[in-house]
Amino acid sequence: MVFCYFKQVNFIPFVNIISMIDKFEGRYRFLSNFYPCKIEHQGITYPSVENFYVAMKVNDQQLINGRYYTPGDFREMIAKISNPAEVKKLGSKVKLRTGWDEKKLEVMNWAVRQKFKDETLSEMLLSTGDQELIEGNWWKDYFWGVCNGKGDNNLGKILMTVREEISLQNQKPSIEDIIKDKNKLN
Repeated sequence: MVFCYFKQVNFIPFVNIISMIDKFEGRYRFLSNFYPCKIEHQGITYPSVENFYVAMKVNDQQLINGRYYTPGDFREMIAKISNPAEVKKLGSKVKLRTGWDEKKLEVMNWAVRQKFKDETLSEMLLSTGDQELIEGNWWKDYFWGVCNGKGDNNLGKILMTVREEISLQNQKPSIEDIIKDKNKLN
């Protein structure tokens, strides 16, 4: 004779907890604007989103280290710098183009979309699922990210929007959608 004892178990209903990625480092380094990628614009190839973004900050001559650069020369110089941290530092010293504050979101949106046209990077972005993407930082960038719990997280918002767009592009129609479309034709 076999005896089985069952203990009553109270099941907790499934709660969909959306996790977050709050730093773009380690396995999520690819989300950073410093991550290597190819951004092509007006015949110039930039090695990162950061390089492109800084290059677009100017449309006037720039005096850098005692030398004048036309906007085209400046952009080519920026494209040749392999270290995005160096580029960012240089970008903090340039004379900003007129209307930059109104233009910078548009520039970043375009650059991030270009970055994730790369199939591998696109798949990596999709692999983040529904996680909230937060560009957490310690350098007090409250516009693009979040520092000490404060900030607009505009880079994270752009990344999540691009992820959603890619997901929708990759979405296969359901059998119900196929049948509906077929019935519309009849």
